[in-house]
Amino acid sequence: MISTRRTFRPRAPGRIRGLFESLAAVLLLPGVVAAQNVRPTPGPVVPPPFYTAAVEAGTRALDGRPGPAMWTNEADYRLAATLNPDNGRLEGRVRIAYANNSPDSLSHLMLHLHQNVHAQGAVRNERLEVTGGMVLGAVRWNGAEVARNEAPAGEARYRVQGTLLRVDLPDPLLPGTSGELEVEWTNVVPQNGAGRMGHSRRELYFLAYWFPRMALYDDLRGCDAEPYLGNAEFYDGFGDYQAELTVPAGWTLMATGELTNPADVYAATTLERLAAAAVADTVVTVATAEEVAEGRVTREGVSGLLTYRFEADRVRDFTWTTSRAQRWDATSAQVGDDRVAIHAFWRPGRAPLWRDQVRYAKHAIEFHSRFTDFPYPWSHMTSVEGADIIDGGMEFPMLTLIGPYEGRQAQDLYNVTSHELGHMWIPMIVGTNEKRYAWMDEGTTTFLENQSRYEYWPGTDAHSAEREGYLALAREGGEEPLMRHGDYYSTVRAYGIASYSKPATLLVTLRNMLGEEIFLRGYRAFIRDWAWLHPAPWDFFNAFEREAGVELDWFWQSYYYETWSVDPAVASVVSDAGSTVIRIEDRGFGPVPLRVQVQFESGNVVEREVRVDPWLDGEQAVEIRLPAAAGRVNRVQLDPRQLVPDLDRDNNTWPR
Repeated sequence: MISTRRTFRPRAPGRIRGLFESLAAVLLLPGVVAAQNVRPTPGPVVPPPFYTAAVEAGTRALDGRPGPAMWTNEADYRLAATLNPDNGRLEGRVRIAYANNSPDSLSHLMLHLHQNVHAQGAVRNERLEVTGGMVLGAVRWNGAEVARNEAPAGEARYRVQGTLLRVDLPDPLLPGTSGELEVEWTNVVPQNGAGRMGHSRRELYFLAYWFPRMALYDDLRGCDAEPYLGNAEFYDGFGDYQAELTVPAGWTLMATGELTNPADVYAATTLERLAAAAVADTVVTVATAEEVAEGRVTREGVSGLLTYRFEADRVRDFTWTTSRAQRWDATSAQVGDDRVAIHAFWRPGRAPLWRDQVRYAKHAIEFHSRFTDFPYPWSHMTSVEGADIIDGGMEFPMLTLIGPYEGRQAQDLYNVTSHELGHMWIPMIVGTNEKRYAWMDEGTTTFLENQSRYEYWPGTDAHSAEREGYLALAREGGEEPLMRHGDYYSTVRAYGIASYSKPATLLVTLRNMLGEEIFLRGYRAFIRDWAWLHPAPWDFFNAFEREAGVELDWFWQSYYYETWSVDPAVASVVSDAGSTVIRIEDRGFGPVPLRVQVQFESGNVVEREVRVDPWLDGEQAVEIRLPAAAGRVNRVQLDPRQLVPDLDRDNNTWPR
């Protein structure tokens, strides 16, 4: 593990300056004077060579947009699976039509076998149930059998490497060509799959990252296939899916995409209620828990097994859920001129707060569509209660798994619902790399969640609570940089703050600096420009700089690459016959522009702005000089509207 980087804050500048002078006496050559200023200044953002190469190749532009030569490889999936709920055994087959649109010849293909995190001896960063992982059957390339491990030169072979499957091709897959890979497998569904999928009492299953999936091949690193260790999440390409999912008759089933054979699987009453819910603003009970348990939701007269057929276009994953015990509520959200079906599957005895779940989801989809100015693009959004599987929530295209929130407040359930549904924009539409840059999806989504909370729960101070969580860790010196791989944080708390609270707080800070209009232009342009593509952090940075018309390298360096903190202080207020001098020191390393409010004995109040420039020039203090004619200063307050994430607000006022 990478050790925690401690933030060095000069709380006693005089002592530190003396230390540097002592070192200078020993280390500097005669005649060289040590600098008195010890404040570090942020350097330029220097993207890594692979990003610079992408810009030069024309796949990305320096203004934060995709370049004219941008490409993505295509993977279309044909899935078939049968689940035995009694023992959790799943038998599956996938055929993947893979098109190489890159300029590279591919000698091998990489796939994810995420369920192998549950294999005996698997490398993982948390304790997980051992189920045996994925047991592969036949593997075929263009219809020909692929041998395992060893094969003569010029023939295909495959190797399982932890949670990765490598298929060496008999001939390279050339640019502009395609091929078909087929894999058969079985696995046992874990009760708790890293807190993101699994089953509850074998009466509810939530199937996620359950099939072999192509590793993303992009214009930055080529094949970006990293093992799944249980913490850092996913980086997936978009694809089209057709799935045939077979479960016992009587079990409800919902999945990513569109059900194409509803009359074959659902009872007439169920179809009537679904039709009513599709245009309703109120809650429609599609099926009570009792009706589900009695098998009255699925097609009458059918025993044995039922096969549900789904299709989904341009999604980055395919997930499904099936149950014999959950109540089914539904309504619809108004998104522009369209209606989006809102579903919730839940057990009243396990999750009483879920009685309002579809209302929460309806509001979140409507709000997020408005705030992002990017309407929700799919026909349904489904929430699944996952008691025994998950405590918080986990997002997948069109489906989210959320805990019961037993003993919690209704607002807590709304918050997590808004958050998980917010992920439908990032990373489900804007396909960020959740493994390497968790802040890109979690931070932007936490910000979006907090915005929705202000509307649904008036009086909520969501952003402030997020900021205080971040600052609490910063005060302890436990922060770690945002630009760190999700598997390499030294503590769970450091990962959480760097991925959720701090980046959400930084977006609020950025909005306060740029103004609402400019900020929203950058935020919305980033989503619009990178929909169905795969942005990197430097695309995010450049999108905001383009819309703002200013360079913000100092901001990205100080708070995304480093863990520098903001801590301005009123050091002194001194008056003489000619003027009053207010001295403001910056006792942290993090530079920000600052508002200073001055109240006079007369009651008059004026504000002055301290630009960011002095701090970028390495200054540790600035002075504001007010003429004596302005009157006697009664009070000075820095950042009166609390627009910056200040580490110590106690030193922001004078007199103290």
